[in-house]
Amino acid sequence: MRINYHNTILGESKFKFIIRYLLNIARTWYCFHIKYPWVKYKGFVRVMPHTSFAKGMKIEMGHNVQFGEYCNIATSVIFRNNILMAGRVCFVGKNDHTFSTPGELIWNGERGDSGITYIEDDVWICHNATIVGGVTIGKGAIIAAGAVVTQNVPPCEIWGGVPAKKIRDRFNNNTEKDKHIAYLEQIYN
Repeated sequence: MRINYHNTILGESKFKFIIRYLLNIARTWYCFHIKYPWVKYKGFVRVMPHTSFAKGMKIEMGHNVQFGEYCNIATSVIFRNNILMAGRVCFVGKNDHTFSTPGELIWNGERGDSGITYIEDDVWICHNATIVGGVTIGKGAIIAAGAVVTQNVPPCEIWGGVPAKKIRDRFNNNTEKDKHIAYLEQIYN
C-alpha cells in the first residue's frame, strides 16, 4: 500500500497520519458496505463523522473524494476525482416538493425530478455551501463558504454568494487555465 503524505496536518507525525489513514479506510468500508451500501466508490474516499447519504439516490464517487463533518447528500450526485468538501456541505434537490397546486398542501405535493448533480475533477467546496440538484460544477472550480449554487459553474472559476455567482477566475489568465485543464485531461484519460 502506497500512502500519499501530501495532505498531512502541519506538525503531525507520519505514524499518526498512517493510523488516521488506516482508520479512515475502515470507516469508509463500513459506510459504503454496511450503512450506505447504495453508494458506489472507485478509490480512496474520506468520510468524516456525521456525513449522511440519502437512500434511493444515485451517488457515485471517483478517487480522492473527501467529505467534511456533517455533510448531507440528499440528491443524486456523481463526484469525479480529487474533490475536497469542508464541513456542512449540502446537496439538495431542486424539485423536492410541488407547491404550486391550489388546494393541495405542500406536505402532500408530489416530488419532482431534481436531475443528477455532477462535481467534476479537482473541485473544492468550502464550509456550509449548498449545491442545488441538477447542476454541474466544472473542473478546477472552487465554491466559497456559505454559497448557494443554483446554476452550472464553469471550469476554473471561483463562485460565492446567495445565489452563487462568479467572484473571479482561479488562474491569472486563459493560458494558465488551459494548462491546468490539459493537465487534468492528461491524468484522468
